[in-house]
Amino acid sequence: MYRFSMMDDSIVQDISQLLIDAYPGMFHNTTQEQCAENITKTHSRADVNYYGAFKSDALVGSFNIWDFDMNLRGMMVKAGGIGSIAVDLCHKKEKVCREIMRFFFDTLCKNGTNVALLYPFNSAFYHRMGYGFGTLLGQYRVKPDDLTGGNSKSHIVRLYEENAEMLAEFYNSRVKSTHGLITKRADEFRTRLKAPANKVFAYVDNGVRGYIVFQFRKGSEENSLVNDIFVTELLFDSPEVFHELMTFVKSQSDQIRYIIVNTQDEGFINTIPDPRNHMERMLFPVYQEVCRTGLGIMYRICYVEAFFADIVGCHFGDLNMTLRVNIRDSFIAGNNRPFILKFSDGLCTLIADARPDVELCIDIAEFSSLIMGTVGLTSLVKYGKAQISDASHLSAINRAFAVDEKPVCLTYF
Repeated sequence: MYRFSMMDDSIVQDISQLLIDAYPGMFHNTTQEQCAENITKTHSRADVNYYGAFKSDALVGSFNIWDFDMNLRGMMVKAGGIGSIAVDLCHKKEKVCREIMRFFFDTLCKNGTNVALLYPFNSAFYHRMGYGFGTLLGQYRVKPDDLTGGNSKSHIVRLYEENAEMLAEFYNSRVKSTHGLITKRADEFRTRLKAPANKVFAYVDNGVRGYIVFQFRKGSEENSLVNDIFVTELLFDSPEVFHELMTFVKSQSDQIRYIIVNTQDEGFINTIPDPRNHMERMLFPVYQEVCRTGLGIMYRICYVEAFFADIVGCHFGDLNMTLRVNIRDSFIAGNNRPFILKFSDGLCTLIADARPDVELCIDIAEFSSLIMGTVGLTSLVKYGKAQISDASHLSAINRAFAVDEKPVCLTYF
């Protein structure tokens, strides 16, 4: 019913119009020519391609597919992202998006990629297609003096476009030890460093050892001297680096009202003596509001059998057990069946047949979140999102699938 083809020059303008119509809030200050230029620039990258969806030779939708290398539980795996999904206004509710997703999964399969990522406009829509929730983002709003810090910021320097290689080298070194991070090229950092609104400061000592990205934001419509710092990215390799970065941020207190920090690190709150967000709201006696939270990235295991072949060397604690997992997947038929996982000292092998010690029934969306470590099996069973045949094994399996820190994604597409 639908035909898909990679974008060429003949449909760039048409795709730009689809995007402007699909995301009016994002493109309200963008002309069609500017949008088309951005699409062409993105399409020229080696790791991303735009596609058109056609019905009877008429363009009815568009999207892009990204190729990623991602740290998953300490192993580097190929992952695929889909973004900029747009459907012609005259063809809404005709299952165009659903067919786009089928084409996306087929493309990943051909490329040997078994993990998919996206940022949802409607999480329920993609959850029905098997995507599980990723790590929530917490947004803290604190006064500069409430941040931790020390007396020194001697290693902090501002980075510019010419520092992109150095910044990329540090970032990619952290990918190796950070579950969920996706590798980046120096060009990606160069683009960000060129943007006047972005302020990038780093701890430099024989190379970058940590950095912070922020923008200044107007804090009041009535007073132009009231400003906030809006932190969009923070990455570091040690406590001393973190403390110097925070000391630097604290030193802006004469110019700044609030520091607004976006983070996926649940432990960040423990660095702030007073994490209240100064909105003076009591959620429930006596719990005071400390942050806002948001759902962003979602993950999906595309092809279960091939996925476990990809992560043969991955450790799931020290589990020794034969587990039969009955996957429910209404979107990819090949996953909608039982899989027998044999764990030996934490190493997992998918085997053809064996008598299981315990059985688990679970939807692919929740299974994907379990693999990523964004939810525990105990919680899934508690709320009826998974069923286990013998609860005496629950604690051991829960510990095996748990991760030290939930996945972090600093790639936006």
